[in-house]
Amino acid sequence: MKYIISIISLGCFFSVSAQDIKEKLAEKKYEGYSYIDAIAIYEKVAEKGYTSIELFQKLGDAYYFNGMLDKSKVWYDKLFQLNNQSLDPEYYFRYSQSLKAVKSYNDADKLMEKFYTLTNDYRGELYVKNKLYLVDINYSLDKFTIEDAGINSEYSDYGGNFKDSKMYFVSNRIPKNNKKKIDKWTNQNFLNIYRAEFSDSAKVVYIDEIVDEFNTKYHESSPVFTKDGKTMYFTRNNFNYGKVGMDKDNVVKLKLFKSTFLNGKWGKIEELPFNSNDFSIAHPALSIDEKTLYFASDMPRGYGNSDLYKVAIKEDGTYGIPVNLGEKINTKARETFPFIASDGILYFSSDGLVGIGGLDVFKSHPDVEGNYISFNNVGAPINSERDDFAFIESPFKNVFFVSSNRQGGKGYDDVYKVKVNPEPKKIEFTDVVIDEISKEPIQNSRITLLDANQNILGSTKSDSLGQFKFSDLRYDREYYIKVENDIYLTKEFRVKGGKIKSEKFEIAPKIIKTKTGDDLVKLLDISIYFDLDKYFIRPDVEVEMAKIVEILKMYPNLKIDIRSHTDSRQSEAYNLRLSNFRAKATRDFLIKKGIAKERLTCKGYGESQLLNDCSDAVPCTREQHQLNRRSEFVLVQ
Repeated sequence: MKYIISIISLGCFFSVSAQDIKEKLAEKKYEGYSYIDAIAIYEKVAEKGYTSIELFQKLGDAYYFNGMLDKSKVWYDKLFQLNNQSLDPEYYFRYSQSLKAVKSYNDADKLMEKFYTLTNDYRGELYVKNKLYLVDINYSLDKFTIEDAGINSEYSDYGGNFKDSKMYFVSNRIPKNNKKKIDKWTNQNFLNIYRAEFSDSAKVVYIDEIVDEFNTKYHESSPVFTKDGKTMYFTRNNFNYGKVGMDKDNVVKLKLFKSTFLNGKWGKIEELPFNSNDFSIAHPALSIDEKTLYFASDMPRGYGNSDLYKVAIKEDGTYGIPVNLGEKINTKARETFPFIASDGILYFSSDGLVGIGGLDVFKSHPDVEGNYISFNNVGAPINSERDDFAFIESPFKNVFFVSSNRQGGKGYDDVYKVKVNPEPKKIEFTDVVIDEISKEPIQNSRITLLDANQNILGSTKSDSLGQFKFSDLRYDREYYIKVENDIYLTKEFRVKGGKIKSEKFEIAPKIIKTKTGDDLVKLLDISIYFDLDKYFIRPDVEVEMAKIVEILKMYPNLKIDIRSHTDSRQSEAYNLRLSNFRAKATRDFLIKKGIAKERLTCKGYGESQLLNDCSDAVPCTREQHQLNRRSEFVLVQ
């Protein structure tokens, strides 16, 4: 954007012992039960060399949701080494975040690209456009509508400020008197200040060039007015009273001037005392109480090419000493075009802060002392991949203006009208958290609501019925709900704002409560299946069996009864004999893995305990019959 250049030349996660867990949970009146640390079991199984998608997902998620991304990376590494194409795309995002935590940015980038191709998710879109990770522009794309302001020409036009319903803007269009004033640096006409009248609906009524009041044969720009309309501050080349000032290299710098409205016209133009021939000062902005003037300057001892400053305007009309806004706002690059809105928010442009491209518009809320020490990118469509600057408030409700050299404009720079869109339909979530195994509601779970880019929007706890509620959510958005509980595995759910009925969010116990008669298969939410007419332990079942082995090793007092079953095909006698083979094969597997045979009993039940209606002469699918070919591990001590 060549005209901008010229004008500023211008806790305890999983290391707690089983005994500690028992003692902690005993305090919650769970006496008479035993406890199994599920994550510890999973880790031991994985350390033995067993692999499965479910195993590595649970281990990776356990660390990911506790913010231990370096450790979640270890398990996601193993998950992706399985090269399974059916993975939930969300794991590409989680793996990418984990990789960035250990500074593996190239690999993280590749995963985000894959994530975007699989989902078209906004997080992926943001990455593809920017390959930056700190810009929060989640909802701004459809929060605003941006359009041509109606004052642009084929030349450079950009915003200034409003005085009543009139915008004073800047342009290097050829004046009506056709007297060109060419800037040798740009080979374009010098910038002048123009005035455009707007109607109550923020539409342009007419454009009036200002010639005789304060436009000279050099550059003028960036006017700002006091509330009474009697004083204006503006930027001009180092030219006053017909004289040009230059620095030691014969370069004409920029200065701030003040003009007073008298007898129906602007006059009494005076230079501000903190100007200098040796550096530029430009783009003034007034605080709400009009006691502070903000501006951009490349004066010595700043942080970058141009910084933002402030100076006190004293009651007697004199000025204090300019103060740099500091390194919380200023960077080694350009900060420029400050504007203070009616709510006290500072808007400015920067190409040194993380943005979409070129100069981006940022906003900063004042702290309790009125200082600006933090910022946010205002997002698209106000910002684009090009330069976006001179963001201003207007006297029209929900209408702002911004200037940009983005593609699709009429000239070098153009002024755009930014309209705030009406608020979309809002809804409320009322959902319930339940135990994955018992299906009982879980109270006092920590519930966190996040947006699509994992920014926290709110938090609450489930009540005695396991219920929780979030209100005032957008109907057209998707959200994440993260459920956390000290004795359950953290789990995250993706929900659509447009959902109609409430949902049940099931979470699995981290510390599994057991008692005599419980089936470890159900407690661990695993499956021990057999092939038709076979009794060998299948390779995919070995991973699940390994979990049983580790439980028995960690809790040497446990004894189990192995109960094996068949489907209804073949005769009762055949199935009883086959189920006994399966029970014995299951017991032998455990014995080979180091479990004492005295702790194991086993028995086959044939087809006598079917889990469904697939008895003789009842047509069933292969999947339905598979449910009955199983082993159970019932605690007897």
